[in-house]
Amino acid sequence: MSSRMGGSIASIGTLAKVLSREHTVEVWTSDHDSEYLDPAVSSVCTVRMFRLASKPFFLAPGLLPALISEGRKFDAFNVFHFWTFTGLVAGLILPFQQAPSFIHTQGIFLPVALRHHRRRKQVARLLGAARLLSRFTAVIACNPVEVPAIRKWGSPKTIHVLRNPVIPVPAERGGLRGRLGLSEDVRVVAYLNRFDPIKRVVELCQAFRVVQDRCQDTVFVLAGDAATPYGREVQAYAARSGLRARFLGHLGLRDKWSLLADADVLCQYSAQEAHSNALTEALSAGVPVVASRGCNFDEIGTEGAGFNVDSVEEMANATIRLLEDDGLRGRMSAQALQLARNYTPEAAAKTYLRIYNECRSPGIPAVGDAAPVHPESRS
Repeated sequence: MSSRMGGSIASIGTLAKVLSREHTVEVWTSDHDSEYLDPAVSSVCTVRMFRLASKPFFLAPGLLPALISEGRKFDAFNVFHFWTFTGLVAGLILPFQQAPSFIHTQGIFLPVALRHHRRRKQVARLLGAARLLSRFTAVIACNPVEVPAIRKWGSPKTIHVLRNPVIPVPAERGGLRGRLGLSEDVRVVAYLNRFDPIKRVVELCQAFRVVQDRCQDTVFVLAGDAATPYGREVQAYAARSGLRARFLGHLGLRDKWSLLADADVLCQYSAQEAHSNALTEALSAGVPVVASRGCNFDEIGTEGAGFNVDSVEEMANATIRLLEDDGLRGRMSAQALQLARNYTPEAAAKTYLRIYNECRSPGIPAVGDAAPVHPESRS
């Protein structure tokens, strides 16, 4: 269940595809951002679209009676977007169902996320949102860094960690280069994410400008919906600074993996992330990554799949190192593929089923591997 298909769409869709290999899955969401729904999800799951009546709170009136009348047919509920109508209704209704209910936090209680719509969330807390959060059977975080933040907000329930899985799509190198008119000699530095101030894309482009002065044969390809106020700010900076940037807009599934097939390096300079799907997708494509410390993905540096950086200067220097050293880039590409094995569908399914088996109600049979998962630790 999700209030929309934007935001956590990759996490929702991938989990649905993973579970649908052995189980029947339904995705309930509103019709907001429905154009971003991965067609592959619809091909393996039943997708229910509820009409959105009020965008600020993602009010979908039809969801409530459907949940009351049909809730008993499900063996588990997975809820995304706690701060909206969907999350609040789920917190009220699901405890009366026999099946376990999980709230997937996806970083929503990290400090930077709490500052977004701060007043609304403060009011929600005063009105008892913390108690509502505790009505779910358990919390599923996507990164161990979330655990203390969830505890601080007030949830006493068990917190499990389930890393977002990745399902790679095969793509041949050269496809996107051909469409963009770029030769094989041109180095491609990619950004693949939203255009939002939390992503600090202007600062990232400042690093790119330094890289451009040193690596003349480099083009910077930025993918994501840039038709937002912040996206226009990024484009204005790129034009003003003379950055050789290509803005591709939102990419469909195959175009996204085509970009990764042609990318030499992927960079991300977010202020804070719980678990960036763009980074795990890059690793799965064998693309070395340069990521800010705020991305909370230290394994990139410790496992030799790229660099973790703390400043615009470090971002620029690390990117230059990768572009100028083919051997280093090749070794980090191999390590990226090795690290990506931690985020396979099989690993995610095994962890999820362990969580389910631990949380299921008495009398409900276990599914798959019933070994206990260790909560509040890495999966």
